[in-house]
Amino acid sequence: MNFKLPAFLGLLFLMAALQAKAQIGTVDNTNTVESEILDREMPYSVYLPESYHTSNRDYPVLYLLHGMTDDFSGWINWGEVHRIAGNAMKNGDAPEMIIIMPDGLYDAFYINNYDGSIRWEDFFHEEFIPEVESRYRIIDQRNTRAIAGLSMGGYGAMYHGVKYKEKFGAIYAMSSAFLEVESMPEEERSEWERDFHKRTWGPYNADGYPENYKEHSIQEMFRAMNPVEPQSGPMFSNMEGEVPLPRIFIDCGDDDFLLEENMNLVSIMNSKNVPFEFRVRDGGHTWEYWRDSLEKALIFVGDLFRN
Repeated sequence: MNFKLPAFLGLLFLMAALQAKAQIGTVDNTNTVESEILDREMPYSVYLPESYHTSNRDYPVLYLLHGMTDDFSGWINWGEVHRIAGNAMKNGDAPEMIIIMPDGLYDAFYINNYDGSIRWEDFFHEEFIPEVESRYRIIDQRNTRAIAGLSMGGYGAMYHGVKYKEKFGAIYAMSSAFLEVESMPEEERSEWERDFHKRTWGPYNADGYPENYKEHSIQEMFRAMNPVEPQSGPMFSNMEGEVPLPRIFIDCGDDDFLLEENMNLVSIMNSKNVPFEFRVRDGGHTWEYWRDSLEKALIFVGDLFRN
């Protein structure tokens, strides 16, 4: 057996070399932003395209959000962002872009919670975006900035993309947790629901909803909108002179437990004449599905960046 060992090791080295060669661009998950708002260091990951270190030009940026119980490294460790982004850009399916992956604090849902103890929304806009866009050569324009995410991150992408539409030109929401809370007496809810609802949206009001739930509901955001009228160009707006909505893509698997909430939102958006793309593909709430979604997201936001 000894005579086979060098050949075996040589094969391993060859495989490792081929794998390393296949990775295009660079990823780094050792970065932090010092947050006064959250009173902690906030880690994040970044993907830099192949030409970043050999050019002087600026790049468009995609903010890519993770799901509940995950963290800033999820898209690297499980989502294979390095391979998928590198190949999409090398093949010309998407233009070169910087991808920033912030930490969403496990289950904070990318908002300011009820008691103000976790002001993630304020952190993102007041500290995080300005800091990372000063660290990297990022084009500071609406149509060169997009946001995407999966599950909790899909909710976050839609919430920030619509509420802060002056900052983002495109939204790609994957398997999104567009949570719908029914009016119900507190004692009829599960212990998990009571804990999560109160931490996130506050105590139940007289109508049987968590106090700040409707303020952060994507469905309620669209219900409150005026019907959209087509404008000149690829964007659409609700009122004359108003910032148009970003380009929106909603993507959910046919076996996903969140599909009903996604379809309910689509119905509301249709009632308001909101332009968007919606795809139901084969798959569930899995990384296999989201890796495929990531490639589609890069093509979708890349189309905005190119135009």
